[in-house]
Amino acid sequence: MNLLSESISPLLTSDKLELLKAHKILTSLDFVQYNNDKIANLIGQNVSEIIKIKDQILAANNSKSLRADKLYEIILKRTTIIKSGIDMVDKMLDGGIPSGRLVEVFGEPGSGKTQFALQLTANTALKQQQTVCYLTTSDANAERILEIMHSLQEDADHLNGLERIHFCYVNDVYQLMEMLWAPGMREYKLVVIDSLATLFLPIRGDSFNDAISLLNKVASDLKRLAVVHQCVVLTVNHVSRGPAEGTASTPTPFLGRYWCSVPNLTLHSKHLSEDEFQLTVVKNIYSPDPGPKCSFRYFFRSRVDVKNEFKSIYPHI
Repeated sequence: MNLLSESISPLLTSDKLELLKAHKILTSLDFVQYNNDKIANLIGQNVSEIIKIKDQILAANNSKSLRADKLYEIILKRTTIIKSGIDMVDKMLDGGIPSGRLVEVFGEPGSGKTQFALQLTANTALKQQQTVCYLTTSDANAERILEIMHSLQEDADHLNGLERIHFCYVNDVYQLMEMLWAPGMREYKLVVIDSLATLFLPIRGDSFNDAISLLNKVASDLKRLAVVHQCVVLTVNHVSRGPAEGTASTPTPFLGRYWCSVPNLTLHSKHLSEDEFQLTVVKNIYSPDPGPKCSFRYFFRSRVDVKNEFKSIYPHI
C-alpha cells in the first residue's frame, strides 16, 4: 500500500498526518492495521470516521473482479503472433509464437541457435514492424541482420527495420535482472537474450543454493516480462554435457533440471549439413504432442553486397 497523504481522505489534514507519522503510522497498511480507538484519540476524530477512512483505503487497494470472457478478450487484443519468416518453421509452430510466452532455443556450438534468434529478430522488425530488444553477451551483428532482411524481402525499407532493433550488451546476470525491470522494456514485442548460459557460467561453481536462488529469480523475471508486457522472450542456451543430464539422442539444455521446467516452449537446434538446419520441439506446454521437427535452409544475399549497402547506410561506422 502507498504512503498516507491528504488525497486519501479530506479528514487526513497535514497536521493529522504529522501526528500519525510521529507514531510511525506512515502507510495505508499501517493505518488499516492500527486500533480504531487509538487512532481516533490520536488525531481527534470519531471512530466512525476512522472506519470510513479505512473503508476508502481498502476499496482503493482491493482487486476488482473481472469476468473470464472479458479477460480473454483483453488477452486476444494484446496478443501478437511472432513469426520467423521461414514457412516450415512457422507451420511447425502453428503459425508462430504467441506473445506472453517464454521460449528457449538450445544446441551445440554452430547448431544455428543464434541464427534462429537473428532470423526471428529480423522478421519481427522488418515484416511485422514490431520493436525488438536484443540483449547479447557478445558483439552485435547488424550486418547479419541486414543479410536476413534481404532474404526475407528484397525491396523493403531495411533501414526502418534496423531502427526497430535495439542491441544492448550484457556483462553479467545482475545487469540482466536490472534490464528486465527497466520501464522501457514495455515497448518491445520480442526480447532476445543471447545467451543466458554465458551469464550463468561464472557462477556455476558458487554455492548450489545461491545459484538456484539466482536462477529462480531470473526465471521469475523473464516470465513476468513476457506475461505483463505481452511479448515473446527468447533465450539462447547451450547443451548440457553431463552424462547424467543428456545423451546424444536426448540432448538436455544447460542450466540443469530446474531450468527445463521454466520455458513454455523449448526448441533444439541442430546443424545437419553445410546449409541445412533442423529445429525440434522438445517441449511445448500448450501442445499434447510435442516432438515435431522440421529441416530448412537459411538463404542470404551475397555478404559483399550487404557490406557495401551497410556502409552506404552507416558511412560513419
